[in-house]
Amino acid sequence: TLQRSIGPSYSRSHTTAQFVTRVSDLLAAGTYGSRYVFANLDRTTVSLDTRVDVTLSSTLSLQLYLEPFISVGDYESIKELRAANTYDFVEYGVDAGTIAPNGSGGFDVDPDGGGTAPSFSLADRDFSVRSLIGNAVLRWEWRAGSTVFLVWQQRRMNSVTGQDSGGRPWVGNFDLGRDAGDMFDVSPDNILMVKVNYWLNP
Repeated sequence: TLQRSIGPSYSRSHTTAQFVTRVSDLLAAGTYGSRYVFANLDRTTVSLDTRVDVTLSSTLSLQLYLEPFISVGDYESIKELRAANTYDFVEYGVDAGTIAPNGSGGFDVDPDGGGTAPSFSLADRDFSVRSLIGNAVLRWEWRAGSTVFLVWQQRRMNSVTGQDSGGRPWVGNFDLGRDAGDMFDVSPDNILMVKVNYWLNP
């Protein structure tokens, strides 16, 4: 007998106030001596849960499982909370201050555009995660009550955050064909296990 199940999943979300970090600054009187930095976050996640069960005989069966997973996030519109107990923000480079790439994979922020407030740096938080998990379990009941399990598991994982000095403009940008193809370029971790159960009948 053959049983199959496929569970695709797709989600896309947009967050207008994703917390990034807190920067101490005594000049930030409206937020009690700290700048609370936020950003918009666009996130896309795709996965495909696949299971196949094959019963070859009453004593021999095979179970297969495979789950590709892709998740990317793009941080935009870096901003700070204008005042405590509000949901009002000041976007850097638009409402006040300046923000610019610093050449090291992050950003330099001047919160008041050349005023007395100290500048600070932020890491690029964009991310791209790709993983592929699969396993196969062969079960053989070689005598009544005694079984052998042969298990093979493979895991591929690639997680990248921001951009390094070489530049990776694709980080944070979702492309199903590219990301799914790159998944198989990742070097896999393979695990092979054997388990034997022997039933003693006194």
